Amino acid sequence: MRQKRELWKTHWGMIFAMIGTEVGLGNIWRFPYLVGKYGGGVFLIPYIVLLLGAAVFAMIAEWVLGRHTRRDPLGAFEKIKFPFGRDIGAWGIIGPFFLYSYYIVITGWVIFFIAASLGRLYFGQDSEQFFLNFLASPWIFAVHALAIFITSGILALGVQKGIERACKFMIPTLFILLIIVAIRSITLPGASSGIEFYMRPRWEGLLNPQTWIAALGQVFFTLSLGMGAMLIYGSYLRNEWGIPANALACTLGNTASSILAGFAIFPAAFALGFGALVGGSESIGLTFFVLPRVFEKMPAGWLFGGLFFILLSFGALSSAISIQEPSIAWLKEEVGWRRKKSALITGIILWAMGLPFLLNGFLVGGLGKKLALLGKMDIIIGQLALPLFGLLSVIAVGHFMRKAGYQEINKNAKHKIGTWIMPWIRWVVPIFVLLLFFLSLIKVLQDLGRIPQILPVVTMPEFQPIGITRSTIAMIITICTIIWGGFVFMTYRVITTEKEKARNKK
Repeated sequence: MRQKRELWKTHWGMIFAMIGTEVGLGNIWRFPYLVGKYGGGVFLIPYIVLLLGAAVFAMIAEWVLGRHTRRDPLGAFEKIKFPFGRDIGAWGIIGPFFLYSYYIVITGWVIFFIAASLGRLYFGQDSEQFFLNFLASPWIFAVHALAIFITSGILALGVQKGIERACKFMIPTLFILLIIVAIRSITLPGASSGIEFYMRPRWEGLLNPQTWIAALGQVFFTLSLGMGAMLIYGSYLRNEWGIPANALACTLGNTASSILAGFAIFPAAFALGFGALVGGSESIGLTFFVLPRVFEKMPAGWLFGGLFFILLSFGALSSAISIQEPSIAWLKEEVGWRRKKSALITGIILWAMGLPFLLNGFLVGGLGKKLALLGKMDIIIGQLALPLFGLLSVIAVGHFMRKAGYQEINKNAKHKIGTWIMPWIRWVVPIFVLLLFFLSLIKVLQDLGRIPQILPVVTMPEFQPIGITRSTIAMIITICTIIWGGFVFMTYRVITTEKEKARNKK
């Protein structure tokens, strides 16, 4: 017998859980780096265009498919009679499983660096060598097991008592800590150069096709689209909650954390002389040996370093929870296991799947060799496989659910969306996703040397540290108004709307 489906208990809890699904390592490190690499503030223009033009509709599609079917990805595609539905839906279980196997390894690093910062373990040492030594130490196994224990333990408690309760604590705390670190960062002497680097719109970036590729890839990755998590979390939505406004509020909330992360990282790095290092490489490993240098030179750096890695751990753990949840939901619904047993078994399997990435750190060589396996898996799963599953969810709603999909979108929504949304989901969003996939594939093959250089690259002029210019101020005001103002406004509207509905029922 199929177990009774759990639902989110409170609206606030649902919003924090959804944002928790999205906010992670990609927001707090990768987003600011991409902004700096691809033209500073001008990167935010294609990012916001693609966020509001494609990604939010892909999120709506996954929520619609989840709530309409009240099933896991495998059951959801089968229920709407999608061709080869069970086979396709299985990817929504398998893909996140592989993604989690290396994502949780990085989460363990973050947990270790909380203690390393508060205990000043890397103070007075070569931070890169400290990180390399850590990757080949017994501590890597301990923090890996601890990260899996935390996520599996939270998931074992269920949707309301586990996921929702944990995210209601972690996500507001993440924002508070991020604000504290950002304030400290922008008040350091010389921080203006970092703000200028981060927000100045260098318009040459719009001519670079890879700027748009990077923006589209970051949008889909950071919103957890195509990994089954949004579909599963959508299946826990109550029928009385409107989907479009909530999806927009969660999308803006995720982006708000990314914008804030840039103000926490760039001003401090430039103020303390590490601007070139921060802007010069994409490797996730740099988070663990560039920023420790920044915190070491910063007054009370042990405290702010600890706060930074605590907030980073909250983002990483909340995302890890959502990545593990599809497999637990599948075991509950399709196999009939209890949630606690499902959490325990998936935790053990994921612990074993993470071992190759841990052992890779014991290889003799530099950071590139120690992280080689992790980087390859990220390319295969994160950049290529997940966008395809995200495309299938959009196709399912636009081409198979059709009228039922449109009705589900507007169910109990205060402000209905017109019929234009269906052709937009049916045709426009898939074009964006396919563009992302093929251009990403070309870029990967180029980087591997398998094909000649096809994508042109526009070289950005070397950044010259100067004071904050008027164009930078205008960009800060515009971006913060759209993202932060939009997030606060939309969240206020959806919460007050639901309160009105509750009062009217009484």
